[in-house]
Amino acid sequence: MTFSIMRKRVEKRALEKQLKIDDMVVFDEDLPHKLDECRLTFVDFAPILKRKDHGGGIQSVQYSELMDFANKWLLRQERWDVLNAETVSAIIEIVIDERGEVVGKHILSTFTVTEDSAGYKEGVSYHHLTLSKAPIHFRVKMLRLWLLTFDPNEYNEKVRPIVSQIQFRDFEPRSLTDTPGEFESCDELMARVNDAVNAEEITGKVLNVQTLACGASHEWRVDTESTEAKPWVGKTVYVLRVFYALGPIHEELVGLADFVPECLVGGGVFKRPRFESQSSLIRKASKWLSDNPEVNFCSASSIDVKLKSMVSIDTKQMAITRDTGDFVRILRLVYTKPRELPSDIPISSTLPPPPPVYIEHRTFVVHKGYGEVKRVINEFLVRDEWRATDQYKWLLLNVETVAVFASNGLRESLETNADQSFQALLSSNLSMNRTEYFAIKLYYDVGYYGIDHLATGVKAEEEAEAAKGTGKG
Repeated sequence: MTFSIMRKRVEKRALEKQLKIDDMVVFDEDLPHKLDECRLTFVDFAPILKRKDHGGGIQSVQYSELMDFANKWLLRQERWDVLNAETVSAIIEIVIDERGEVVGKHILSTFTVTEDSAGYKEGVSYHHLTLSKAPIHFRVKMLRLWLLTFDPNEYNEKVRPIVSQIQFRDFEPRSLTDTPGEFESCDELMARVNDAVNAEEITGKVLNVQTLACGASHEWRVDTESTEAKPWVGKTVYVLRVFYALGPIHEELVGLADFVPECLVGGGVFKRPRFESQSSLIRKASKWLSDNPEVNFCSASSIDVKLKSMVSIDTKQMAITRDTGDFVRILRLVYTKPRELPSDIPISSTLPPPPPVYIEHRTFVVHKGYGEVKRVINEFLVRDEWRATDQYKWLLLNVETVAVFASNGLRESLETNADQSFQALLSSNLSMNRTEYFAIKLYYDVGYYGIDHLATGVKAEEEAEAAKGTGKG
């Protein structure tokens, strides 16, 4: 039997096997049964990538189908409320028996930064389909829902909580000229978001505005609904993905506030530049929020912006080429604010602004797996200091999944790198053997008495470094 005939038989067997597999899978096995023991958790909804016949590439469900799948799941869950929704790129591992049934599933805690390895073909470890019960890896874009338990004191057998239903809308930057790669800025895109809010096309409470990196073709075209994740290379267009919970119209507009780290020490060929840390940016954001009590905190995102200059960092660009260069991580706050009231409405009839928000954060690195990090987060949330303090009760605001780039998966390395703003990723003397790990970042309001009001910005960063140098930190 020739090699080509053998190969065709193997491919036919793989195609027949994949037809038996469901198009989507939910990772909810560790969903707590005792709700009083859980403060926060998440559930992932992922597509199964499938090879088209006759070498026609990859086929998978659209992101809107993934959202419908998640909403049907939510309808069966009466005790969970959705805090946030986000798109997360990940490698999932599926084990399938001969009948095509999933007998094992797992989300890997790392993601490939560079091009596909020899074991992958368009995001699928294709050859594993030919083996019985061999783990198959898929590189996908998942929908991650962050869930809170409903307060049992507010509901009973007669009064049931309203089950959350989530939707999203993508805002893709338009081309400005005939020159490929020139697009609208982030501000122009946000204007279109608010046009949709004013036109009541976004109906409900905005949960998150995610700046989503989408792989583009050579002509800079993107499929925003694709659920196939690409490595960190190639042409990339950023899309604003607005997640919202269906409900009454909210009389609020949406805004973005970017906090950019300052360069403290310049770098060299084999020397990393040093920027303000992510913790320093949180302090800046907290001061901005407390100085602007009329805005409401919605969500926060850690975004890696291509570094073209140490002095001037363009956070509004919506298209880049990620084959070369280094990146700097900014903090992007999503906030809402009331629409401007007509002049004939007396000020006395409006509600007073809410109290100022004083934001803090905690980062939990995914070291051994997602199960462990869920447990650690809940242990943190149920501590006495979280539930109540003398002056103020801490309030969980939002949560996000962030990438951590490191050369090894040691907990100390991941925790250190998670707070760094400079990211050497591709084609750099500083980026050898780097892998994308993950961390979970919680944002919460600690109130006026929970914040160190003297520690802000670069001055705090310099004082912290000085303390380390003298052994006081």
